[in-house]
Amino acid sequence: MLHWEDRLLVTLRWEGALHILSRLSGCRRTCSWRIILSKGAGRAVKLCVDVRRLSRPLLSTHGRNLFRAVTVAVIVLSPASASWAYSHQTSKVRFREYSPEAFETARREGKPVFLLISAVWCYWCKYFHQNTLGSDEVSTYLNRNYLSIFVDYDRHTDLTRKYARGLPTIVLFDPDGQVRQSFAGVLKKEDFLDVLNRVANDVRTNVAAGQPRKPRIEPLVIPDPVPVTRETYQQLHQGMLDFLNDQLDPVHGGFGRREKYPHARLLRYLLAQYDAARDRRYLVAVERSLDGILRGLYDPVEGGFFRYAEGREWRPPHYEKLLDVNASLALVFSETYRVTQNLRYKEAAEATVTYLRRTLYDAKGGGFYGSQTADPAYYGLTPLARRTARKPPVNRDKVTAWNAEAALTFLMLGESGRKDLVDVALRTLDFMRRDLITEKGVFQLYEFKTGRGQLPGQLEANAWAALAFLEGYRVSQAETYRHAAEQVLGYAKAELFDTAHGVFVDNRDSSFSLGANGIMAEALIRAHRLSGRAEDLEIAKRVLAALGGVAHALLVEDADAAAVTRVADAVFYLAAYGRVAGKPLDGGR
Repeated sequence: MLHWEDRLLVTLRWEGALHILSRLSGCRRTCSWRIILSKGAGRAVKLCVDVRRLSRPLLSTHGRNLFRAVTVAVIVLSPASASWAYSHQTSKVRFREYSPEAFETARREGKPVFLLISAVWCYWCKYFHQNTLGSDEVSTYLNRNYLSIFVDYDRHTDLTRKYARGLPTIVLFDPDGQVRQSFAGVLKKEDFLDVLNRVANDVRTNVAAGQPRKPRIEPLVIPDPVPVTRETYQQLHQGMLDFLNDQLDPVHGGFGRREKYPHARLLRYLLAQYDAARDRRYLVAVERSLDGILRGLYDPVEGGFFRYAEGREWRPPHYEKLLDVNASLALVFSETYRVTQNLRYKEAAEATVTYLRRTLYDAKGGGFYGSQTADPAYYGLTPLARRTARKPPVNRDKVTAWNAEAALTFLMLGESGRKDLVDVALRTLDFMRRDLITEKGVFQLYEFKTGRGQLPGQLEANAWAALAFLEGYRVSQAETYRHAAEQVLGYAKAELFDTAHGVFVDNRDSSFSLGANGIMAEALIRAHRLSGRAEDLEIAKRVLAALGGVAHALLVEDADAAAVTRVADAVFYLAAYGRVAGKPLDGGR
């Protein structure tokens, strides 16, 4: 199968172009086209040209006519599958939204469960939807033999934290909710059907044999608490540095030897360590990583960064641009410029801020849209060609946690005297206060389609929102932000704090998040400093103690390279821990 780089895919919005194209002798072997849209009198035609198979005679003889066909039409270069947002409501597979009732239905009917975690901005998710799930054979098999559940990556952070190891993620459960198989990535139709059939047959065999059923919900298990002490903090901090030193790529920068994520939070942690100890090893590691990110993930034409790269050398990138990734990278590039005076870092930070304001910021309503969809072919165009090409669509739902992180970034960048950036941050907080706060904390996101918040009460959203409101109050001294923070923290303490285990959870049966607990602990510590309320500090200390064993296992005992993402979450935990028991670094700020 050809990669997208090997073929030219052109959308022609002029039916007459078919006449020219159909006269190209030899094009049957190298070209294909089909009607992809019929609306009114106009039709759009998709032409796929295998560039490698175009012969010189064909180009010399018919090249002028080919390019005439291209130039008389409105052209959009795009990857083989459409770059526009996929909607699971229109899928051939009969998806349900995630809910406990869906699993009860599966249990009652004796059907296995197919759970798909996907994202609107993910190129390979759309590829899987269109080329595998779009098959009549696959969709018919799923509809007959499985109960199918769709999980939006941006909406269900609790489920993505628990199950997702990449995108798309497929999880197959038996009727009792026990995981039978789980994997990330794309399978061809035949391979996917083989997996589905094997699991379904196993389930039928077990049901027929009358094997005992296990409860779907497993109890929350956390290691014994570890007292909050300066010695424990120093152990954890040194464990973090040792882990990062082991995982740093000395050649290309970044962490790990395979796919590369930018991990701006880890880079800020190392930069803060350089500020504290003046050990140039940490600064060199940050610079080498930022240089690799600039080479592989940075968009020099429109600014902003792509989500990650498949290879150690930061190539090829996955072309989606996410709000939280860009906000965190803008901050670390700006802070590294402050230390190094490297103008490339300053230019990248400023261009990314400009990208965020121009492309993702809602100047009318306040707040930031969540992402811009991946479109490999668009980003492969020359700067000149991009001017007339259709830009990848912006996904206009506003994710609460990402908006809070963007507000924090703009507040920190604005401390250098950029009042315009502070104004953007405060307008974002005003949007959150107006449209996201409920009696059940904050909504997970603001849905563009309905104009309303959706999914109240998730831990990560509440933790980030509380921290952002508190920082907004510190900068502006506006009581409205302090009141908003108190409202969010009040809900979190009453409804999300598991007093039996000493941690915050999305619900009493869910897994816990070290990162979200660290952010919540940080918010409680800051609230305590404002109000003097002892309860806030005591709950923060309980969280830090309760998760001390988890942090120790992750940072001191676990040498698994796959733990890099979980270690990045530990930055927030360590930042809060340092404020209570040691001299804090600001890498998690």
